[in-house]
Amino acid sequence: MTDPAIHWDQLHRDARFRPRYPNDHVVRFLMANKAAFEAAGNKRLLDIGTGAGRHLQAASELGFEPYGIDTSNVGLTYVQQRLAAFGLKFGVTRASMLALPFADCTFALVLSFGVFNYGTPQQMQRAIDEAFRVLIPKGKLFAVLRTTEDYRFGKGEQLGPNTFRLKITDTNEYDTVQHFLIEHEVEVYFRKFSRISFEKTETTSANRTRTDSDWLVTADK
Repeated sequence: MTDPAIHWDQLHRDARFRPRYPNDHVVRFLMANKAAFEAAGNKRLLDIGTGAGRHLQAASELGFEPYGIDTSNVGLTYVQQRLAAFGLKFGVTRASMLALPFADCTFALVLSFGVFNYGTPQQMQRAIDEAFRVLIPKGKLFAVLRTTEDYRFGKGEQLGPNTFRLKITDTNEYDTVQHFLIEHEVEVYFRKFSRISFEKTETTSANRTRTDSDWLVTADK
């Protein structure tokens, strides 16, 4: 098994896997919450698994005080170069989603775009609990997680219920461990939050032979 940090370092060395533009669902979340948290005087935002920094950049441009964590030194170096070139304010550090290096109740908003699903069910739960811990009271989390209807589901070595070490070569995810969620599990994993809502989004590709299927979860502390 490839060390996860090595996997992501290799990935971020390839410009194909450093997207420039933010996901539209993330932009909607940021825009929907910008005014309320500005008025409350707390604009601190954490992007868990910031990758190439596209959502960190969007958050900074919208006036948030963004911080990002990632396990990839290569990715973080690219983020620093990219955002500094635009003169944006931000903070990044190398860390795991399983042990966030921040005090309790630090951030008004937390993002996790397609990150919590990389790991076992126990690791997913721990990562979600860490996000809960660093949120301020009434803070909000936006997370994107894969459903069991995603085309990657089942394509690899099964490690447990809905958990696989992927063995596909048509993506950049070979040998990664991923956990996929069925509908009722969403509320279980986010049970510490006072309120959750979630939608499903699906996109097909390769002449409709592949379906990317995700849960879009918004959770209030």
